[in-house]
Amino acid sequence: MQLFSFSYKAPEWELDELTPIKLTSLIVGKNAAGKTRTLQSIQNVASFVLSKPFPFPSKTFKTKLVFSDNGDDSWRMTYAFEIEEGKVKSERLMVHGSSIIQRTTTTASIRKEQINPPADKLVIQVRRDRELFPNIEMLMQWFEGLVFVACSNINPYTNVVPAGFINPIPFSDLVNSLSKEAKKRVLDDAGSLGYYISDISTFVFNNELKFVSVKERYVKQDILDFQLSNGMIRVLYILCLMRYVQSPDNRCTLLLIDDIGEGLDYSRSIHLGNLVFSTCENNGLQLITTSNDAFVMDVVDVSKWQIIRRNKRKISVINKSNKPDLFKKFSMTGLSNFDLFSSDFIDNYLHNNAR
Repeated sequence: MQLFSFSYKAPEWELDELTPIKLTSLIVGKNAAGKTRTLQSIQNVASFVLSKPFPFPSKTFKTKLVFSDNGDDSWRMTYAFEIEEGKVKSERLMVHGSSIIQRTTTTASIRKEQINPPADKLVIQVRRDRELFPNIEMLMQWFEGLVFVACSNINPYTNVVPAGFINPIPFSDLVNSLSKEAKKRVLDDAGSLGYYISDISTFVFNNELKFVSVKERYVKQDILDFQLSNGMIRVLYILCLMRYVQSPDNRCTLLLIDDIGEGLDYSRSIHLGNLVFSTCENNGLQLITTSNDAFVMDVVDVSKWQIIRRNKRKISVINKSNKPDLFKKFSMTGLSNFDLFSSDFIDNYLHNNAR
């Protein structure tokens, strides 16, 4: 099961509809267009469903998620709910055309049986049962498997800032989770990006402070995580994360990466982008990432792009599915992928076709 469509509306902003969401997608847009906010909104929904803390959460919002099944093109699961000041205003779950949950401010039912859930709890939160309600369990497990990473916030201070506020998973925990084979692959991948490392490990100082130690080839003294450059620690974090999410024990369902390639030079940016996309595609792991980095955008096929455009508080999306003629005409120009984003091609196309 993977996310096919997502819409979100809050008092401060609205995402019209992000669809169709493919196995791997790259959200592009100008600064302050809503790239980061789009990923944060998905995470905000998941955090509410799982009753987990999230920085600056929205307590009033409306959302709709549509899921598809790779093995059955006709299968759809639709889950929508509305929250007002932390209270459930409505909730609906449909699976392949059949109603599972219907809820308003005054009534609630599951498979047409009347129930009385708490006002501040969703039905899917209080009615988990693998045998009686397998679709609810499937939905909850999807939310549990969502992982969100903001590359610009990756830092080594796992002992200072609570896990989940800056780094979703502490760097030291990622390193500790690596098997011998996974660690070898991380070191190989790091070498392919120009970071020649012979070992990466962790240690605890004073029974409290956790550190990651990196041993570079040809350098005698180990380097601690807070001594690494921003680019190096971001790369190592993402490389460890990619091994972590592939582990069957972690059951990652959707990986959200904000600002992939942030702060990296040309070679490392495109290499890391290619590695992340190919890893997810080869392992059937859904990925949504954002960037306005020319290096990354030029190596990710425009068919995977979700171009977001902002008009005041409302965000709209342009992609190859809803504007196929635009992408067809652009393919004939011979320009680079980045030119589709940086030039006036889209504005001219929309203006000419609005007549």
